Formats: sequence, structure tokens, C-alpha cells
Amino acid sequence: MNNNPLERVRSELIENEQLIWADRPVSERFYRKKIKAAIAGKVIIGLIALWILSVIFTSFSSGNLPALALVLFALPLAFIARKMLNKPNEARQRAKQTYYAITDKRLIIINDYKNKSVESYELDKLEFIESTENKDGTGDIYFTKTLITTISNNDRDGNSSQKKSVHEVKKGFQGIYDTAKVAAEINRQRLGK
Repeated sequence: MNNNPLERVRSELIENEQLIWADRPVSERFYRKKIKAAIAGKVIIGLIALWILSVIFTSFSSGNLPALALVLFALPLAFIARKMLNKPNEARQRAKQTYYAITDKRLIIINDYKNKSVESYELDKLEFIESTENKDGTGDIYFTKTLITTISNNDRDGNSSQKKSVHEVKKGFQGIYDTAKVAAEINRQRLGK
């Protein structure tokens, strides 16, 4: 797998398409966002260790050896904690295998992590360009959104009522440097230079 953003994006270009800009998100930003999950995973592992030690101690001291089966209840929690500990490294890997590009015809998001995908957004069909900047010098540029509707049934009192909620998910280039410059380039390409 090619790790150079320019080369990786060039493999996705269509005929007569000119590459204007290509880069990857800053992986450390995504790593830092998942640190809380790793800390929670460490706390859960600590609690599991205390649980196991207390079950073992009380089982041996009271002579109730079948109570050792209670240790099995800790296994699903240990699996969840392990996944939480891995979240920062997984986020870093995902960012390292994500590529963003601007061409003279479209915006491209390539995700080569696990479920590989290539998303393409035609410049003349973009509804908006919204950019944000973070304290660490990185920023996000959003240019498309999806409305997600969730319907839940509440049937506790015998009434069949439904609760419907709608929330918006924005998509774009996340965690990149020079967001103002990149947003200006997107607008320049949209308006035909």
C-alpha cells in the first residue's frame, strides 16, 4: 500500500482530471481524541483485577470454591476494556490510512483502513463549505451532511408510542493543516478559478 498521499490519490483519478491538492489528516489529533477511552479502559481493568482478587480471596478463605465461577463474569468486561485501550492506536492507524484530495472536478476521501472506501463529491453539487480551526493548528472542512433519523418505540405502559429523533452528521476533510487555504482552494475550484 502506497503511503504517499499524492501517489495514492493519483490512482483514483479519472481521465482528464487534474489533482490540485492531496494530504492526510494529522494522526496525533485523532489519537488524542481517544485518550479518554483508553483511560476508562485502564480503570475498568483495575476494577476487574480487584474483582478477581476479592472473589479468589473470599472463595478460598470461606471454602466456597464454586464461587470462583464468578470470575467468568469479568471476561466480557475485560474484552470491552481491551477494545477501549486500543482506541487511540486504532484512531492513529485510521488517520494514517485516510487521504483527502481536491481535483478540478471533485473532492475525494479515500479510506484504506479495514473497510476500504473511496468517496467522491462533485464540486458543482456541493451545498456548503464550512471550516473550523482548532487550538493545535489543525482544522476541519465540512462540505456535505447527512440527516440520520432514529425511531424508538416506547411500549412500557401498553401504549404504542414512537419517538422520532433526527440529527445531522457532517462530512469532510477532518484534522488537516491550513484549513483556510484548503477551503479557499475548494471555493476557487467550485467557482471555476
